[in-house]
Amino acid sequence: MITTGQGTGKEETQDVVLHKGGKLTVKQVTSLDSRSTILHFQYKLNNQLSWSMRSVLSGHSLFVGIPDGELLKGTKEGLTSVLEFAEEKLKINYVFVLFAKSRPDAYFKTTITGFIMLKL
Repeated sequence: MITTGQGTGKEETQDVVLHKGGKLTVKQVTSLDSRSTILHFQYKLNNQLSWSMRSVLSGHSLFVGIPDGELLKGTKEGLTSVLEFAEEKLKINYVFVLFAKSRPDAYFKTTITGFIMLKL
């Protein structure tokens, strides 16, 4: 994150692109403190549509919140891409995937659980 200001007490922040390759773009949006950062992940589903989410990187842990509602076709691949990026590039030790217990799509829950268990 780049912060600019002219002594007016107001600072503007600019996103910093951490990764842009294939269908995935990762930006650092803001730093919460010296150890925590908000990251914005954007995954291109097709020429007109993309899926995006924000997460918190704190120390060597990534906290990913899955929005409520039905996921679009390709979203699961996008989440997999995010998790692989986090493991390979961010060198994180833990990923916490948060989603509502009442999600209607059981397939999503079993897919994520299966992916995480495969990584153990």
